[in-house]
Amino acid sequence: MRRKADVDERKCGSADKLTIKKVKWLDSVKPDTLVSKVARTALQERLELVSYYLPLAARKADANIEYVHQLRVSVRRSQAALELFQPLEPMRRSEKLRKRLKKIRRAAGEPRDLDVFIARLTADHEKSDKVAVQTLKRMRAMRKEAQTSLVEIAAWAKGKNLTRKFEQFIPRIRWRDAGPEDTLQTIGPLYLDPVMLQFFYQAEQTLAAPDTLHQLRIQAKRLRYAMELTAVAFDEGFRRDLYPYFETVQDRLGQVNDHATAIVKIAAWAEKIEDPVVVGYLHDVMAQEEKAYSEESESFRQWWTTDLIADLKRRFDHYLRVSID
Repeated sequence: MRRKADVDERKCGSADKLTIKKVKWLDSVKPDTLVSKVARTALQERLELVSYYLPLAARKADANIEYVHQLRVSVRRSQAALELFQPLEPMRRSEKLRKRLKKIRRAAGEPRDLDVFIARLTADHEKSDKVAVQTLKRMRAMRKEAQTSLVEIAAWAKGKNLTRKFEQFIPRIRWRDAGPEDTLQTIGPLYLDPVMLQFFYQAEQTLAAPDTLHQLRIQAKRLRYAMELTAVAFDEGFRRDLYPYFETVQDRLGQVNDHATAIVKIAAWAEKIEDPVVVGYLHDVMAQEEKAYSEESESFRQWWTTDLIADLKRRFDHYLRVSID
């Protein structure tokens, strides 16, 4: 039974009072918990949220855009857990589960991008700006059309009895080596280490090739999720100090990437619209995004130095090298 403290729950502001549930840390396990139990706990908590949010995103997205957002987050965290604990999983079933999660995440992508853009336009425009109002009307129509992908994926998941398949997958996670099973404290650092090394490899590549910022952000997200899954293996400073420090890196990368994504998305949406007034407005917004992307990218490159990378690496080594040694 999961302890109440393990799940962050907040009431929605909408009339239906449905709960926003989040799972981030593995607070119900201990350093000496066997790693297979840790993996089962992690996947169960995360896959349960996928099952929780998918029908809400399909049926009630207009009540709260957070449902679609949390669906994508829960899928990403499930994918991260599948990747980290791959040595404990049945290979064929794991691969099939990865493909199914990817399908759900893809279906939620366009609706979420439109939600974010509409929220931004709503916050930024003046009510007296008729062109902005006209653009918002068109974008909301596009968002309504995009909802079809969520309705279809929810129907597909129901037809596949996906929740039941999630439940059947969990007991098949087990220790598969010949020797005695390791605890999270013993093997967690070994699972985290290659993810960390891949991030720092990409960090060095980005110094030489600034156009690889997107790849760096992907590796940063992988590492952050892996840190959440293994934090219990380390002393409290890992979660209290290192994790927030690393979050600042990902936040800055996220700001750059958000502008880059907006440029691509707005251009694609503009191509689908025939109204020249709305297209012109979108091109103006895209120009603002291009300017912001240029400024944020340059700011990050000035900040992302060899010394900063070395300092970050030392912070990780303080925990990982000691634990592995």
